[in-house]
Amino acid sequence: MQESQTAQSNTGLIYGLNDRPPVREAIFAAIQHLLAIFVAIITPPLIIAGALKLDLETTSFLVSMSLFASGYFLPLLQCKRIGGIGTGLLCIQGTSFSFIGPIISAGMLGGLPLIFGTCIVASSVEMVISRILKYTRK
Repeated sequence: MQESQTAQSNTGLIYGLNDRPPVREAIFAAIQHLLAIFVAIITPPLIIAGALKLDLETTSFLVSMSLFASGYFLPLLQCKRIGGIGTGLLCIQGTSFSFIGPIISAGMLGGLPLIFGTCIVASSVEMVISRILKYTRK
């Protein structure tokens, strides 16, 4: 016990690996993370829908699907590690804002079908490359 407190004071950590914070602090930390994740998940579809001048129904669909994919389906897939896919840890899957420009460009050329088709092809290529990368380290 003494060693654990000494190690924590040296590293500046408030809680150790197996410590549990009080419920009040845990609730505030959970709300903080939820708000940060929520904004990062809904902002990209709102930016894309605004740039493409999509109607309210389509914008609502894009936001709903972003919340479903990033907030429910993908974390479940990550945690359960289905078929070798996933880390086995709780990971919230969001998007990178660097892809918004190319997505808007694709949307102006071919609308939502081109956006979704490009994302499907690009994600498939990315998945194949991720399986090959471990062999390129040599």
